[in-house]
Order: sequence, then structure tokens, then C-alpha cells
Amino acid sequence: MSAEATQLPPKIWRRTPIGKWLRLIPRQKQLRNSWLHKKLGDKFLRSEYWEPSRKTIAKGFAIGGFWAMIPMPWQMVPSGLCAVFLRANIPLALLGVWITNPITHPFIIVFQLWLGEWVLNAPSSLSILQSEGVLALIKHAPAPIITGALLSAVVWSALSYFVARFCYGFSIDMIVKSYEKKKHKQIDEKKN
Repeated sequence: MSAEATQLPPKIWRRTPIGKWLRLIPRQKQLRNSWLHKKLGDKFLRSEYWEPSRKTIAKGFAIGGFWAMIPMPWQMVPSGLCAVFLRANIPLALLGVWITNPITHPFIIVFQLWLGEWVLNAPSSLSILQSEGVLALIKHAPAPIITGALLSAVVWSALSYFVARFCYGFSIDMIVKSYEKKKHKQIDEKKN
């Protein structure tokens, strides 16, 4: 893919179908002088954290995917902080965490427990999870759940990084082709 094909005219992405959703993301001018700006400073408002680009979107999804697989409360906090320090797209890092929601989280925990037990060749702890819950499981058998969580976090993070890079490039090519087609159509209409 050429560099020219992946470049869009300024703000053209806002006119695309996905732009309807991207417009909901707060902009820099809306965040200026907010409590977040006062706490985190001007570095927080750099455009690289908020404007979509292939690199920052992929990093944002990878960071969000990593922290989504870590069984802990308040996953959005470390995800957002990592996005700032690693210069990733902050909104997508926060969005990526929501892979684990109240519906999917129990299934992910069971998978991570199974993965950790399989890697460590440990006895099954599923009965503890069923009878006492996740906190008791972490207390009685921390090694399998932590091992499974870290392995799944690394794999999911890498997978989401490459999928996001591919999807971004593919969608930009489609948007550019559509934009050029509309532009040529308008030129042809003016000639006639």
C-alpha cells in the first residue's frame, strides 16, 4: 500500500459512515481547560492521541486489548495511562478494554484458568471458581489464573494490533477510492 493511498484530505474521515461515531469522541477544544487538562497538562491534548492514524489506532487497540485480558477492576485507568505514555490513540485504548464486559468476562476468566492450568500442568481449580468466585480463585490458585491472563493478554494484544493495522489500511483505501470517485464524478458533471 502506498503512502499516498493512505493519506486522506484533512478531516474527510468525519464524512464517512464511521465518522458518525468518531464525531462522538471529544475533541481537543472541548477538553481544553477541563479538569483532565488541568491534571495531565498539555501533553494530554496532543493531536497524536486523538486523531486517527494507522499507528496510533493499532497501538490503542493493542493496549486496550492487553488490559482487557487482565482480571482486575478499573482496567480503563492503566489502559489510558499506557496510551499516553506509549503515544497511542486514547479513546480506542479505552474502548478496547470493553472487550471484557459483564457478559464476556466470565467466559474469558474460565478460558484463562484453563489456559494457565494447561501451560503449568496444574490440577483443575474450576470447582473453586464455581463455588466461591474469582477472588477466591485468585487467592487459592494464583499461578494458573495469572499465567493464563498474561498469555491471553499478550496474544490478544498482538492480534488486535495487526488486525487494527490491516482494517485501518483497508478502510482508508476504500474511503480514498470513494472520495476520488466522487471527485471525478463532480468534475465530469461540471464538464457536461
